[in-house]
Amino acid sequence: MLGVLAAEAAEQLEERKCGGRRFDATFFRSDGLSRMLSVETGQPTREPGDVIRLFQERVEGLSDPIDPGFGFDLIRLDVPVIEPLAAAQLKLEGGATGEVQVGALIDRLSTRLGRSRVQKLMPADSHIPEQAQLALPAVEAWQPAAAWQVSATGEPPSRPIHLFDPPQPIEVIAEVPDGPPHRFRWRRVFHEVRRFEGPERIASEWWKRKDGAVDRAGLTRDYYRVEDARGRRFWIFRHGLYEEKPDPRWYMHGLFA
Repeated sequence: MLGVLAAEAAEQLEERKCGGRRFDATFFRSDGLSRMLSVETGQPTREPGDVIRLFQERVEGLSDPIDPGFGFDLIRLDVPVIEPLAAAQLKLEGGATGEVQVGALIDRLSTRLGRSRVQKLMPADSHIPEQAQLALPAVEAWQPAAAWQVSATGEPPSRPIHLFDPPQPIEVIAEVPDGPPHRFRWRRVFHEVRRFEGPERIASEWWKRKDGAVDRAGLTRDYYRVEDARGRRFWIFRHGLYEEKPDPRWYMHGLFA
């Protein structure tokens, strides 16, 4: 029955040149009770097979299964969220096909595990490293507030692959007042700095301090890309200048590959 409704909905969506982003199925039992299930998609769709597969994932993942009782008198399918959907031309190298398959996988995982458990990273409009990206539900269509920062061709990455949030405190021997680090201890292990790049000075977002959304201390950060005697590369920073704080602390913020 639900398959027939999905096919009818697909015909109406095709006439409107639209696709559904959310589908609500309501099951009305003969004893008067009703139960509604909803599924979402990351991209608009009007393929009945895709919709039915998502509902199957939703039913299989229920902790409280649907009890049909003496049967259902009525099943209603609503499409409350629709978006324009034009015909797509597949690329010869299969790129568009691959994107469709990835999108279908995200839809199935989000339906089975929960929309907040499958996330994607989006760039945010902030120069504070740990706030420069947002983890958002993958099935939602989000417009990024900023573009990802990309290093110039041939240049090493300016940001590490692995970022600690929050940054981890380290003990550093460095020149006073604002010299580079020479030696540091992290996780009970000493590291001799052989090479360094920096500092990259990042000021606090002082205009946001009132709401507590950023560094409440309002201190400047001096970042260094350092390499130890064994060739391991780290991203560390001094939290505060000496004119801002008499005893600035140092932190480990990330690891380069």
